[in-house]
Amino acid sequence: MASEILVVGLNHNTAPVAVRERVTFPKEGMERALTSLTERVGEGVILSTCNRTEVYCASVDPADASDEVLRFISDYHGLTPEAVSPYVYRHGGPEAVRHLFRVAAGLDSMIVGESQILGQVREALVAASDAESVRVSLAGLFHSAIRTGRKVRAETDIGRNALSISYAGVQFAERVVGRLAGRSVLLIGAGDAGRLVARALQTVGVGQLVIANRTKSRAEEVAHDLAGKAIGFPELETALGESDIVLAATDAPEYVVTESLVRPAVDSRRHDRPLFLFDLAVPRDIDPSVSSIDGVHLYNIDDLSSIAEQNLEQRKRAAAAAERIIEGELDRFTAWWDSLDAAPIVRSMWQQAEEIRRRELDRALDRMKDLPPEQVEIVEALTRSIVKKLLHDPTSFLKERADRSQLESAEAMFKLWKDQ
Repeated sequence: MASEILVVGLNHNTAPVAVRERVTFPKEGMERALTSLTERVGEGVILSTCNRTEVYCASVDPADASDEVLRFISDYHGLTPEAVSPYVYRHGGPEAVRHLFRVAAGLDSMIVGESQILGQVREALVAASDAESVRVSLAGLFHSAIRTGRKVRAETDIGRNALSISYAGVQFAERVVGRLAGRSVLLIGAGDAGRLVARALQTVGVGQLVIANRTKSRAEEVAHDLAGKAIGFPELETALGESDIVLAATDAPEYVVTESLVRPAVDSRRHDRPLFLFDLAVPRDIDPSVSSIDGVHLYNIDDLSSIAEQNLEQRKRAAAAAERIIEGELDRFTAWWDSLDAAPIVRSMWQQAEEIRRRELDRALDRMKDLPPEQVEIVEALTRSIVKKLLHDPTSFLKERADRSQLESAEAMFKLWKDQ
């Protein structure tokens, strides 16, 4: 029975950030997670970003594998399947392939066309390869998805001047607060996400920029490029009291900004100076309870929906062209996927032909015992050539053009099932 590609996941369309943050797979624990996954389903790839958690696998029993993946996600994060399943989507076969291709192309992103997701798809494959949790089938799927994403970006305008989540966060902050130029901004996080936010802040010309990071030396690297000031986390309370706007984008697994940190910072401010907090991280960096403090306005990544809708409207034409490319790449991948099924059939067909050739040749040579060795070689070569010519066209068809039903017909026609 042929295996089928399967994806089980949730994203910004199906689950709020409060749910997404509970099922993220951080980079530092990815190898352990992939090992646990393969113990359950044989092979798999985990794609985990701020807006999605998805598990890809290949199985001859998709329904059972789908349930097993859901249990894996739930068990790994200490949840019940019932707590996760209302937010989960499951796709199998071509729909699973199309879904990943759309993800890689940026069509399934909150900010349509954003480029960061393509790198994240590549990183997911690298992590799976390093953990030895991926074999030919899924490796081929992800290589095809990466190629599709690149092709979409090269041949359409989907990625032209596209916003990243970081730039969208800064744009959203401007929409809420007004111009950021001249404002005092605190950026929490100097990792990959934080650096992207820092670049976005640079483009809008903020006033004083303070960059906080758990490791102060990393904050100093970013601050040096932007003529900002670097601080460590012990100085956060003071910085919160002095800032107009805070953007948080760390990889921390727990809250970095808590109510006990914000409340005294707000008390130290003038009462007419509201504090605007924008949490761009998943898991979230800012405890949602801080929104109950007077003068504090808290927004999270799901609040970027208005920016996302505007971005989508601008990219509808490019998205249509991208969808056409994806359908063409889906056909190409399906042909390759079917060829994986053809390989054992072709091998069995040639083995069967060779057994028949050898048996009939031995029978003929028994009746021609006086045939000189050089003539035996001629007859041997003749029979090999006949088999090769007879099987050449069927082999080419099965490898290059046969669909699943035609492969099954070939199995029945040559009675190959006994060899599978």
